[in-house]
Amino acid sequence: MKTLTTPLKLITLLLVVGLSSFNTLAQPANDHITNATDLSLGPIMFLDEMVLFTQATITGDGGQQGCTTGTAGVYYKFTPTQTGEITAGLEPFSNPIIVFYSAPNENAQTGEELTWVEQATNPCDNSNFSGILAEAGTTYYIFLKNDVDANVLINLDQVFAAPQNNLIENATNLNGLEDYYENDIHFLMATPEGNAGMNGGCDLTNTPGIWYKFTAEGDGQVVAGLSSSQNQSALIFFSAENENATMGSDLTYVDQPTNPCDVGNLRSIMAAANTTYYLFVGTPNPYADFSINLSGILGTDDNTLKGFSFYPNPTSQEIHLSALQTIDHIQFFNVLGQLVYEERIGTTQKSINVSFLETGLYVMRITSEGNTANYKVIKK
Repeated sequence: MKTLTTPLKLITLLLVVGLSSFNTLAQPANDHITNATDLSLGPIMFLDEMVLFTQATITGDGGQQGCTTGTAGVYYKFTPTQTGEITAGLEPFSNPIIVFYSAPNENAQTGEELTWVEQATNPCDNSNFSGILAEAGTTYYIFLKNDVDANVLINLDQVFAAPQNNLIENATNLNGLEDYYENDIHFLMATPEGNAGMNGGCDLTNTPGIWYKFTAEGDGQVVAGLSSSQNQSALIFFSAENENATMGSDLTYVDQPTNPCDVGNLRSIMAAANTTYYLFVGTPNPYADFSINLSGILGTDDNTLKGFSFYPNPTSQEIHLSALQTIDHIQFFNVLGQLVYEERIGTTQKSINVSFLETGLYVMRITSEGNTANYKVIKK
């Protein structure tokens, strides 16, 4: 386990910021639990300058389980995406209190919904510095009280994980999909690691983002979009020799007018059959929605099997297969392109139990008499 950021280090950072920033006297925006500041919006080294603690009220600030404060203060909230240590401090301070609480979700309304996180570094006592080891998936609230207005600094660098497809080598596989949607992607921790050395005049050195990949079955258009504004978005297509790229030097910029090496929230290319493509997606916004349409590159001859059918779809328990010719092999892939199930069949009729699959979209790959086809299956 890494050592918690020391009080001295955190206070030093607070002092570097300075105390020159003063706001018009008003009740703090995060004075109430229901208005707790959402730390998942970043930045990772979160600074709230000259919080008006002297204007805070006591509405909803009492009744916590295990450590009741019942005094005027402010609230912050977060739900970690990875287990890690988080620290909070303030400067200057006078009779300060900093306490971490857990909660059922990020919609807490009163102090009664909060439970003290009983750890040695999180005392239920006066302190200008506190921290906890936070568990991934658990919601936390931080309560801070102070008798003077002060800067608040919260170090979040250990509790939010980079997106799973942050690296080129972990690009999400989109093969076999007509449309793909991903909502509320947390770009806050995306890094530029490996995003350098691209061929063709479009290098992404120092540009953080995430990656997707696919191999075109036929010639056609691919269109991708991001929900963030045009000047705060980047979608850029690259080609590759295969789907095993691991670094920027494995990629070549697709130099087409609809795929400029520049900012923009909508991009498209004319893809060539049997060519592998990687798509970079980035934004400085903490959250954004991504979508891509790949229907134009699905080879119609190779994507269906004559006489094959299946039902029901969506399904929650079983999926029933029927074919005129022997079904040799079945595979299920998740949206990351990972194989999650396969079975040798050897008959024309078969029922497959898919109740173990997590809810979501899957590609079902069927092999019959030497032919292969992909079908979208939704698991409820």
